[in-house]
Amino acid sequence: MAHKMMATLFCLFTSFLVCKLSSGFLFDGNGGPDSFSSLLKLITDEKRLRSDIEVQVQTLKNDLQALKSRHQSSLCQCPKSGVVAFSATLTTDITNLGIEAPIIFDKVITNVGGGYDPRHGHFRAPVSGTYKFSFSILQGTASMWIATELVKEGSPIGRVKTGDNGYWTLGSNVITTHLNEGQDVWVRHKANEGSNIIPADHGHFTMFTGHLIRAD
Repeated sequence: MAHKMMATLFCLFTSFLVCKLSSGFLFDGNGGPDSFSSLLKLITDEKRLRSDIEVQVQTLKNDLQALKSRHQSSLCQCPKSGVVAFSATLTTDITNLGIEAPIIFDKVITNVGGGYDPRHGHFRAPVSGTYKFSFSILQGTASMWIATELVKEGSPIGRVKTGDNGYWTLGSNVITTHLNEGQDVWVRHKANEGSNIIPADHGHFTMFTGHLIRAD
């Protein structure tokens, strides 16, 4: 389109120049200096016009490329890699958990897509789609139990209860759910009997992981 416009304007200017030559506008009857000066002026004007058109064409090309990029981005808001996946673990013992207090998995192992926030323990979906999550809780107090749950936007979608059978019991769960872009998922304390300590034991026992199965 831009090339067509440039060609059209150039043709119009050339036609104008030919008309002027044909009408005798450039000639004073003797082919004197006035005729030559007029011709030089028209040539200079033509060069300037062509330069202006080339600048406009390049601007149009840049604008078109920017529009294409924005359109492509609007079709899919996924991360550039197309992958969303995270894993985080607990490295510091948690004590005195309140009811519905979030469990913050402080050490990030993987965070492709940047959805997991270790400051709050929340995963926020960077793109709408179907996700799979798993979480495990270590309980280290004899004859006690602790219950936790995975929540989506504050509503439980999976629970783990572990303990009662002696020291160092581990419970886990796996959940698949759909998330809209911007929705949050996290693990929180639900209830306990006796001690509500969640031991870290150097990490890799109490964990929270998830990944995108398929984007919408």
